[in-house]
Amino acid sequence: MINLNELHSEDLKSILKLRRKIEALELQMADILAKAQKREPPLSVSIRSMRLPRTAQPSLRDLVAGILEKAGRPMSVAKIYEASVAEGYQWRSREPINALNVKMYTDRTFKKIAPGQFVLRNAK
Repeated sequence: MINLNELHSEDLKSILKLRRKIEALELQMADILAKAQKREPPLSVSIRSMRLPRTAQPSLRDLVAGILEKAGRPMSVAKIYEASVAEGYQWRSREPINALNVKMYTDRTFKKIAPGQFVLRNAK
């Protein structure tokens, strides 16, 4: 415990100033809490639950195979991409043309017949 008789008048003045600041802050806090209690509670909805559900989409392989089958002719990656967007396919990739390029060159379902031109490998 502090003996007040041992403190200097300057120390007592500093303590008094701090005490006044504390009281002012306590009043501000009480006002803020009172206002917060009057507000309506926030909706308990998370951002995640606000997302629209993904629609069922065909796999990329099935989509491209369908596009090439409908076209009945060789197509470039850019044209395949345009056709996929026209059909309403929603790309999840940031760079969908690059993803489509990788698919076309690595999937054995498709065959490159000319530079940048692809067909179905086992076309009917």
